[in-house]
Amino acid sequence: MSTEWSDYWQDVANLRWTDVDQVVLEKVANTLGWGPERTLLELGAGRGLHSNYLFEMLRCDRPDLYEISPEMLLYMKRLGLNAIGDNDQLRAKYDIVWSYGVPEHFEEPMRQEIIDRHFELSGEWVLLVIPRATWLRSLVGREDRIPARDFTYDELARRLSDGATKYWGDPSGVEIHVEDFCPLFGVRHIPAGWYNITDRLLGWALPGGLLIGWAKKRGA
Repeated sequence: MSTEWSDYWQDVANLRWTDVDQVVLEKVANTLGWGPERTLLELGAGRGLHSNYLFEMLRCDRPDLYEISPEMLLYMKRLGLNAIGDNDQLRAKYDIVWSYGVPEHFEEPMRQEIIDRHFELSGEWVLLVIPRATWLRSLVGREDRIPARDFTYDELARRLSDGATKYWGDPSGVEIHVEDFCPLFGVRHIPAGWYNITDRLLGWALPGGLLIGWAKKRGA
């Protein structure tokens, strides 16, 4: 595992849109609910397709998409998305800050620092979607090209609580929730290829192989 993105993620072609992504994002959208006045920031946005989909579903303000990869930034800008690679371009606060599969690719101290950054920029919601650590996923073996150490339920809950306490203060005013789910239950087509089949079927389905966790200020 590394403290920076592996070469795999520097290639735009490796960030494929699949039916799994759509099911995951429908879950995220149902969690966040409808809100036309809210601002949204995605950290580690990749190609920007995830938040663009949420923008269409949630009717929120056009999202800001933060990314450090020059290749991904160029790709998003060509699509006309709000791609940001400079911290000075970020708003002071967003209503929602979220990410899809980011912190698990980093070692300490960046593993927690990345989650803390969500809270530093958020005024109401922090939401993360992260692969759930299972022996089946470790059996698939992603370390060859996608260095990652997936999260357990307890680790994600603890790290969300730590970030909320550090930046939002009194934990009694914050709702923390973590659950696992299986996106394959809503997928009609599994992408072709040995890696896709083993990773999605063995790694995600038995049992729910993704974690969705959020921290929300009560009353927000």
